[in-house]
Amino acid sequence: MKTLCTSIILFLLNFTANSQEYLQMIDAGTYPVQEIIDSAEAYFEGKDKGRGSGYKQFKRWEYNALRMVKEDGFLPAITENLTEFERYNAYLNETAGSRQPLSDNWEELGPTNWNATTSWNPGVGRITGISIDENDSDHIIVGANTGGVWKTTDGGLNWTPLNDFFSNLYVYAVTIDPSNPDTYFSGSSSGIIFKSTDAGATWNLLADMSNSLINKIVIHPSNSSIMFACSQNAGIYRSTDGGVSWTNTGIDNQAYDIEFKPGNPDIVYASGAGVHKSTDGGMTFTTIGGFQNGPKMIGVSAADPDRVYVLEADSGIFGGFYRSTDGGDTFTELDQGGLNYFGYSTAGLDNSGQAPRDMDIAVNPANADEVHIAGVLTWRSMDGGVSFTCTADWIPDAAATANIGYCHADVDIMLFNGSTLYVGTDGGIFKAEDTVNLTSDYYTDLSSGLGIRQWYKIGVAQTPDVIVTGGSQDNGSSFYTAAEGWKDWIGADGMEGFVDKDNPDIMYGTIQFGRLYRTEDAAASIINLNEPGTGSGEWVTPFEQDPIEPNTIYLGYNYVYKSTNKGITWTAISQNFNASLDNLKIAPSNNLVMYASNSGQLYRTDDGGATNWVLKSLPGGSINSIAIHPADPDKIAVAVANNNSIFISNDGGATWENYKKNLPNFSALALVWQDNGANGLYIGMNYGIYYIDDTLNEWQPYNTNLPNVIINELEINYADEKIYAATYGRGLWASPIADVILGGNDLFNSNTVSIYPNPGDDHIWIAAGTAFEAEVRIFDVGGKLVQFEKQVSNNEAIDISNLTRGVYFIRIQTEMGQATKKFVKK
Repeated sequence: MKTLCTSIILFLLNFTANSQEYLQMIDAGTYPVQEIIDSAEAYFEGKDKGRGSGYKQFKRWEYNALRMVKEDGFLPAITENLTEFERYNAYLNETAGSRQPLSDNWEELGPTNWNATTSWNPGVGRITGISIDENDSDHIIVGANTGGVWKTTDGGLNWTPLNDFFSNLYVYAVTIDPSNPDTYFSGSSSGIIFKSTDAGATWNLLADMSNSLINKIVIHPSNSSIMFACSQNAGIYRSTDGGVSWTNTGIDNQAYDIEFKPGNPDIVYASGAGVHKSTDGGMTFTTIGGFQNGPKMIGVSAADPDRVYVLEADSGIFGGFYRSTDGGDTFTELDQGGLNYFGYSTAGLDNSGQAPRDMDIAVNPANADEVHIAGVLTWRSMDGGVSFTCTADWIPDAAATANIGYCHADVDIMLFNGSTLYVGTDGGIFKAEDTVNLTSDYYTDLSSGLGIRQWYKIGVAQTPDVIVTGGSQDNGSSFYTAAEGWKDWIGADGMEGFVDKDNPDIMYGTIQFGRLYRTEDAAASIINLNEPGTGSGEWVTPFEQDPIEPNTIYLGYNYVYKSTNKGITWTAISQNFNASLDNLKIAPSNNLVMYASNSGQLYRTDDGGATNWVLKSLPGGSINSIAIHPADPDKIAVAVANNNSIFISNDGGATWENYKKNLPNFSALALVWQDNGANGLYIGMNYGIYYIDDTLNEWQPYNTNLPNVIINELEINYADEKIYAATYGRGLWASPIADVILGGNDLFNSNTVSIYPNPGDDHIWIAAGTAFEAEVRIFDVGGKLVQFEKQVSNNEAIDISNLTRGVYFIRIQTEMGQATKKFVKK
């Protein structure tokens, strides 16, 4: 069963503070962001907001939602982004000949594995779906929450991203067609399913069935025309034409699991709030069992096809475990003695849990008595669910001490392939090949090679030897050096951090709500810092270093705080802003000039906070990013969420100029100036990075080789002349900064490349004046990607026989530059 983030009952219109209606509102996609936030705050008022309460998951959603909200107060649907992405691609293709080549060439820096030093929950990134080829166990695809679909054909030794340049990287479910291993399906948010028929090279929108995310897709074992899908809170859907059209079965308003009876696919089990059984291949269902109303997952085994297990949640924690021995006609609840298998306690003694987001069941196909269940941790029963033993801890040292496996916390999916158990978690994909003998080596991590880290923020040292620290969802804070790669140094959800400007062994980091840490010895040890006052910060709390004074740092709560002794003591240097700050920046050229924002208001101080900060006028809404020019404290740029605009001020915020120009209508998330003599400015959006300076009239795409992923922060290291991008789903990336004098590469651009024959029939060739290795993308005139080739060389034939007659654009990307050419398919 897939990961579960939100829920919806579409007919529910009247909300109270006594239940989690905010989750239903999120999933509906029909409520303004602020209305959802108000509902959530009402629900959590007076409640414990600690681990397992669901508050952390809400704050994650709120942070991203406020950054991507539209001017009308709603979030954009995937179909809106898809339409805009194709429109912008068409624009880029049509105008390619008039644009100057830039020096962008992005390379992935990871992390693609974990290396715990002082971190307490190391991992790579969140896995939300797993599917394994039934005829080749080395062929696996996985879905990463905001990092797209990935493939391995060697059992996890190597991984390849499949839709980096597709229009959607949100993935909750993946499935390989059992009758055609080159056909993949992925389930996304908003009831959308995508399909690939070329092993993931290209994808097409197959269905848009509901407002709720697709958390599981199941295909009939011998007839691929028959499919089922769980649309989390819109219901259980069935298709008889390979997913082209879908019908809601109408049996449940929620949908968490679907299973065929082993050996007899005419019998189908489905679960939502209830459990349902069909004996006619899913055409009709009957509700079975005597269960409570919590979310449920289903387990079956080929070893005993009449054995059916049901795992039930109750208000986020373990609710019950049931067993049937007669094909689901009757069920018996197996008493678990009040234990909670969904929390953090390896003894089952806490009251935490995140079900149904973290909840699943898998039964050994060769032994129906061997049952595995999961919430935060994983558990195993060898007696058909009578009793369970914890098989993994979420802290590596604790797992080793207890002689059980280490598996990252928060399990999204479990499944067997043969006798091997696979587990998808918030930290990656794990497998257990020997599920009987419980030792510290119980799980093997298969995540190495997956670049799916969801960065919130990064800090880049101004040194020739690259040093970067950053904070990420689920997997804490990590730092990178070119010499040693990645090390993990803080757990929890990592947030803002930076490398000390005077000593690169000293780094600072934060976790959610502004809890502070420092290391003096490159993470050999960490120091908990005192937080000022009695308050806390935002989900991602502003945290900055003084650009001039040593050992001086700043923190943004509802006051701006300053410490001159590396965070030992703090002094307020602002008035009370009456709400936590979401941005804080210090001018690199004058540390007395600072800007801060909250709730769409921008403040400035000219005297380091000696007097009250001054409110500045600002057009637009909430501020996603503030960038101060490196050489001019009065020259600032702000990215505004509500209208996806960029505003520039040359007088410290007294007057503003709208700088949106030709930017695509995506969310403006991150800004950084480049001090290159031409006032270079970069913007990161939820689709791509763009550049402009005084020599350009329009924004230029700065995206060569960069996936279409959310960009949360941009920083420049002038010592190595590179720009670094923190992506939310595809890790850290770096590119050369823009040349001071633009002009680009003379060897590879649209003027030096030709396509022949043109018009072409079944094959075309690319000719250039130099040897190259390229990734090739072919678009139709509407901007839709219709063909992708991974490695193409000079004068190598490209098969276009599958294309229909018409006009196309071919985009050729190399390390020397890129070219876009138009051709005709005869």
